[in-house]
Amino acid sequence: MGRCYHLSKTVTEDLANEIIKELTERGDVKHARISADGRYLYVDTIDGEFSVVMYSAVNICSRIANCELSFVKFDYTA
Repeated sequence: MGRCYHLSKTVTEDLANEIIKELTERGDVKHARISADGRYLYVDTIDGEFSVVMYSAVNICSRIANCELSFVKFDYTA
């Protein structure tokens, strides 16, 4: 089961691609995508542990897109 996070600002497709590329380079990320409207990040991990992955995701989003993340819901479709 994955998780959905709201991005504090809408990101462009280029920024979204850069965020996803860097996030999926981690060995513990099973799936990651940003919604078509650029407002939500969907993440699932291989082992179900999110703390380390999301620590990285927060830093990646802040550095690349100058935005913050906030938890929205569990993603049962991941």
